[in-house]
Amino acid sequence: MMYDIQTQYDVSAGALLTVRFPETDLDKKALYTLQTDQPEFLVPFRYRSMDGFAECVYQLDSRSKLQYRFGNRSPKEYVEFWTQILQPLLDCDDWFLKPLSFVLDTEHLYIDKAGKTVSYLYVPSISNCVEYDALKSMVMELSQKNSTTDHQLENQVLRAIMQDFQPKAFLQMLHERTGQEPKSQPHQPAQPPVRKEPVPQDHQLYPHMPAAPAPSPTAAPAGAAGDIQIHIGASEKKAETKKDKRGGLFGPKKPKEPKPPKEKNKKKGLFGGKDSVPPKEVVLGAGSGDAQRISPPAPKPDWVSAPLQPLETEEDGVTELMEEGAVGNAYLRLASDAPLPPNIPVVFQNGQPFTIGRFDVSVGTAQSSFEFDKHTKAVSRHHAAIERLPDGSCQITDLASSGGTFVNGARLTPNVPCFLTRGDRISFGTCGADYIWEG
Repeated sequence: MMYDIQTQYDVSAGALLTVRFPETDLDKKALYTLQTDQPEFLVPFRYRSMDGFAECVYQLDSRSKLQYRFGNRSPKEYVEFWTQILQPLLDCDDWFLKPLSFVLDTEHLYIDKAGKTVSYLYVPSISNCVEYDALKSMVMELSQKNSTTDHQLENQVLRAIMQDFQPKAFLQMLHERTGQEPKSQPHQPAQPPVRKEPVPQDHQLYPHMPAAPAPSPTAAPAGAAGDIQIHIGASEKKAETKKDKRGGLFGPKKPKEPKPPKEKNKKKGLFGGKDSVPPKEVVLGAGSGDAQRISPPAPKPDWVSAPLQPLETEEDGVTELMEEGAVGNAYLRLASDAPLPPNIPVVFQNGQPFTIGRFDVSVGTAQSSFEFDKHTKAVSRHHAAIERLPDGSCQITDLASSGGTFVNGARLTPNVPCFLTRGDRISFGTCGADYIWEG
């Protein structure tokens, strides 16, 4: 990215992000439009001029990072997710904005409390904020960290991104695949300035690039009309033409060979297979003198959001329950008499935050890494997130929850992280969901 984003936290205002760039690069037309009417897909910002620099200060308010909402979605929710991501880049021309002046980085994508609107940071600069491949890199990362129950749809999305990705054609493909109608822009900017002479669309999106020649009548268009063009190299196009469209993600599928019949082994034990082995005793919390010892039960209670696969990971003589690819040696220990889970194992899957919320019956699928029972009072559906930093320390962030998140009795400012120390008392709301951090 061309400009650095500085982050600061204010007790009353919450998280503030600041971008500074030379005032000579200021896009006055875009700034005038945004000062008159800012679209909801942008994080609001204040502009001021200081010592020859233009400074934009963005206030997140109740918006949280979109990465706290990553996960598995139904096909309908999956299409809505991609529409929230890409539609602003197609509608931004109505506000005289440029797609390459958006901060196209998953670290700086935000979502409102209701989970309906994704917001970007926009830098009103004449110079581009990001490079051409930033959009494709962003959507590739989003496709890897978000999935859907329809695996064919997920593979189709990955195939479209890996090939000649075009946002408008990509959304049309999704809507045709699921039978959903694309959403039109519900709001238009108020009193926009009068346009000058019309320019070709490609030149409007990328002013320094020559206008693309008109396609021949026999050639099929790469994307839909008015799309954002992402060009790929000649070697990639050559390889793309050799692919069989009827095949799978990496070419035509090979015919399946019939599998030889399996030989029946002699039965072992009462119902066949391996002899049953008594469960091992499990200790949560490495190095803890008062660590609570439990034996893994066969059935799991309703409040367990995701199944844990028992993997033996020995560290200081301690065996833990962890998921494949998960990193963690921390848990939350209940510190009240409320009928809640006595221990919450905190594992960080592939470096992602560990989110805590309440099960939503209207959705029917897990929305957080751990979810309390649907009847748990004062806990929001998306309540808080715990992250492990590269140096090994952990921090917790309240996701603008209704009941609030408290650390040692002090209520956290929404979207402002707080470092955790072993023994800290964490309260999710004020109805007894009180836990001790054993990290």
